[in-house]
Amino acid sequence: MSSPSHTYTTVLRTPHVARSFLPSILGRLSLATSGLALVLLLEHSSGSFAIAGAITAVLGIANVVATPIRARLIDRHGQTRVLAALGLTHAASLVALGVLVDAGLPTLVVVALISGASSPPFGASMRVLWSTALPAGPGRSRGFSLDAVAEEVTFAIGPLLVALLAVLVEPFTSLMFSAGCVALGTLLFVLSPLSRRQLGSREHGAEAGTSRARSPLRSPGFPVVVVAMIAPGIILGCIEIAAPAIARTESHTMLAGILLALFAGASAVGGLLYGRLSLRPRLERQLLALVILLVIASAVSGLIGGTLAALIGFAVSGLFLAPLLILGYLAADARTDPRVRTEASSWINTAVNLGASLGAALFGALVDPTSPGIALALSAALALAIALVCAPRLLGGQRIGTNS
Repeated sequence: MSSPSHTYTTVLRTPHVARSFLPSILGRLSLATSGLALVLLLEHSSGSFAIAGAITAVLGIANVVATPIRARLIDRHGQTRVLAALGLTHAASLVALGVLVDAGLPTLVVVALISGASSPPFGASMRVLWSTALPAGPGRSRGFSLDAVAEEVTFAIGPLLVALLAVLVEPFTSLMFSAGCVALGTLLFVLSPLSRRQLGSREHGAEAGTSRARSPLRSPGFPVVVVAMIAPGIILGCIEIAAPAIARTESHTMLAGILLALFAGASAVGGLLYGRLSLRPRLERQLLALVILLVIASAVSGLIGGTLAALIGFAVSGLFLAPLLILGYLAADARTDPRVRTEASSWINTAVNLGASLGAALFGALVDPTSPGIALALSAALALAIALVCAPRLLGGQRIGTNS
């Protein structure tokens, strides 16, 4: 259990941590709201979900492709300059999408590409600061837990705020709210003392005459962790599509929101509980065990079927998501060169996002010819297959570390 010196409160009281953490949450609130805000605005303007879906897909793909590139730039040149440039560009591009909403599709695609590519990696950047401010061990695990839980909560309440603004005012206001969050969050984050100290490997290397940092993907033991993180991403992608599909089957529209809220809330609880534990098994073994439990919970709830099974299954599955993200971030922190921590953490996000895309596509292809439950169980089988392929390396690899 947590010790008095490593509670969540004491972690937040670490000098300068709150001045970085709170702005990072504000910035991530933009990332949690801009997608739905853009869909609502484009659909309101064009009357077509096809156009809205196409533009948001372009933005999302550009974001995933640019993730390691942005992280590499931050690791090399420091947080202040790179994050400031990304934040201002992203905010401006969101404003441009709102102003140019009635422009032709080619114009919207170009702006969406810029918007996706410039999305600031607040999560990965903040995790670097956790590693800088807190020593390895329980304290750092608490920090990562807080980070994962805050992100889950942000992505749970963000869409609700967008929908509320769209109803009370108009969809354009929702998108401008997202732009304002990223602009203000970026400004406050890069002005925080911890962020300003992240000068980048290029400047440090010039001062110390050291060699260039090794790429995270060339670090022993880290690539298999990245591949393994695709598995929980698959379940996440399925859950996001399964919720409305189950709601449609049960003829209960509100059920979709209830299921997603249960999943996100349980994930936050799971992250808080995991952060209070000091487990002895290697991180690799914890990662494999939690992936298998997540897959089983999802598959069983799908095979049983019905509203009650879905409610229980989504809640139980959610308990494992945030701990899995925490384990991925801890592995990225422990397995790679400290000079490339932003990129390493970003590879964990990229793996999860890739898995989510695969899961959503697979579930969508399976749900019509079968049922939501069967589609969820079959998709979970793919996640299990990935975990089993990674199992020998995860179980037999070099020790990554522990939470103690």
